[in-house]
Amino acid sequence: MAAPTPSELPVGLDERRRHARSTAARRAVAGVGTSWFDDGCVALAVVGVAGPAQVRALRELRPQLAREAWAELVIDLSHLDGECGPALVRVLGQLRVQRLTAGARVEVHGAPAEAVAELGDRRATEFTVREERVPTA
Repeated sequence: MAAPTPSELPVGLDERRRHARSTAARRAVAGVGTSWFDDGCVALAVVGVAGPAQVRALRELRPQLAREAWAELVIDLSHLDGECGPALVRVLGQLRVQRLTAGARVEVHGAPAEAVAELGDRRATEFTVREERVPTA
């Protein structure tokens, strides 16, 4: 996954996320595409009819996403044709838990009803670590 130069990215974070989601969908191979939108932030799009090709591609991407989506993973399912299917929902759930456990922010867009039941209906979930502030004198 090649990182774009800063001049290729829109200015605001929400705009960069939207741009990365559409870029990931356009780059999809075997029903899965990725796009980088900030340091440690990756958009992942699943496109077409859900099936074994997407499940295999997502399983193969897990190590790469563990390295590159250390801060944020945005998953876009709005380009799926038809139902998600249990195997695809399972692997997406595993990716979500893997990234959340590592401390990354995870956002899911366009999830079909069966995926929402499994992945949750919130737009974004976060695992936040707060540092204690030491009063300065």
